[in-house]
Amino acid sequence: MGELKNRDWFRDTGLMFSVAFLYRAALCLYFLFIRGLPEQWTNEVSAIAHSLVLHHSFAGVYRGYAGPTAWIAPVYPFIVAAVFQCFGIDSQKSAAVLLLLNAIFSALAAVLIYKLGREFLTEKVGLVAAWAWIVSPLVAVMTFLFWDTCLSALMLCLALLVLLRSKTTLQWAAAGALWGLSALVSPTLLAPLPAILGVKLWRSEMALKVGLAFCLTMACILLPWSIRNRRELHANFPVRSNLWAEIYFGNVGFDLHPAHSSGFYQQVGETRFVQQLRTDAIQYIASHRREFLSMTLRRTVHFWLMPWYLLPLTASLALGCLLGGVFLLRNLGLSAIPFVAVPVFYPIIYSMTHIEVRYRHPIEPIVYLMAAYAVCEISKQRRAWFRSRAEYPHSSSPSNPL
Repeated sequence: MGELKNRDWFRDTGLMFSVAFLYRAALCLYFLFIRGLPEQWTNEVSAIAHSLVLHHSFAGVYRGYAGPTAWIAPVYPFIVAAVFQCFGIDSQKSAAVLLLLNAIFSALAAVLIYKLGREFLTEKVGLVAAWAWIVSPLVAVMTFLFWDTCLSALMLCLALLVLLRSKTTLQWAAAGALWGLSALVSPTLLAPLPAILGVKLWRSEMALKVGLAFCLTMACILLPWSIRNRRELHANFPVRSNLWAEIYFGNVGFDLHPAHSSGFYQQVGETRFVQQLRTDAIQYIASHRREFLSMTLRRTVHFWLMPWYLLPLTASLALGCLLGGVFLLRNLGLSAIPFVAVPVFYPIIYSMTHIEVRYRHPIEPIVYLMAAYAVCEISKQRRAWFRSRAEYPHSSSPSNPL
C-alpha cells in the first residue's frame, strides 16, 4: 500500500501538465530568443492573420493575391490574428505567446492521453503513453511551429474522449459540436470519424436519436463557414479548398505552387486555380496509375518513418502502433475500433498528396496510446511466461512469451 502511494505522483494530472508545459516552454523560448524564428512569419497562416488584422478579411494567403481564400482551415488563423491584434504583428511578443499556446495545447494533450488510456484501455497504458508523450523530443519539437499542429492533436484527443464518454442526447450533441470545431481546425481529423461513429451508434440503444443530435450540431458548426466559402469563392468548399491542388503538387510537381514564381494562382484566382489543378491531377493519375500507386506506397512509408534523423524513435512508434492495433483488436474486438481507425484512415489523404513531418503529429496521441498498449501487453505476457516457468521448471514445452 505504501509503494502504491509513493507512485501516486505519476497519476497527478497537474504534474503531467506542469512538466510537459515547462519542458516545451523552455525549449520554445530558447529557440525564439537565442536562435530566432523569423521564417515562421512567412507561412500561409501568418499571411491570412495579417489580412484579418489589417483588412478584416480572411484573404491574402499568398503574396500577390489579396482575394478571399479557403486554403487554410479558419480556427488557427483567427487565433494568430487575435494574438497579433493584442501583441503586435510579427512581434517577438506575439511569437512568444503563440509558442506558449502551443506548449499549453501539447501539455493538455498529455492529460487527455492519460484519461483516454485510463478510461478505455488500462490505467497503466494511459500512464505509459502520457509520460512518453511528455518527454518525447519529437513531440516537443512540434511546438516550435506556428501551425495548427499542436491544437489539432489536442482537438482529436478531446473530441474522441467526449464521443467515447457520450451516453445522453446532450452529450452526443456536445460531441458533434466538438468534432465540427475540430474540422474547422483541420478537416483531416474527420477521416476516422465514420468508423468511430459507426461503432458507437451500433452499440447505442438510441442510435437514431443520438446520431441525429450528433450530426445536427456538427452541421451547425460547419455550415456557416461552408456558406461563407460558397458566397466568397463561388464553389462548394466545406472547409478547405486545396485538396486537389495538394494532390497535384504531390504527384505532378510544385511548379505551379502559389508560393513559386509562376503566378498562375495570382492570375486566375483560387477557385479557378484549384479547379484547373483538379482536372490536371485526375488526368495525370489516370494515365500514370502505376507511378501513382508506387508514390502512394512510398509516401505511406515516409508518413510513419519521418523525420529520418529520429528513425529509431519513429520506427519504434510505428511498430508499437501496429502491434498495439493487433493486440487491441484481439482483446477488445469492436471496442478497439475508435483507436485503430485513427492510424488506419487518417494517413490516407497524405499518402495521395505529399508528406511533411508535422502531418502525423495530430494522431500521435493515439499512436502513443497504441504503442503503450503493445508494450504493456508484451510485458504482461512475459511476466505470465516467467511465472509459468517458475511454477513448472521442468516443463519441456513452455508457452510462447509473446
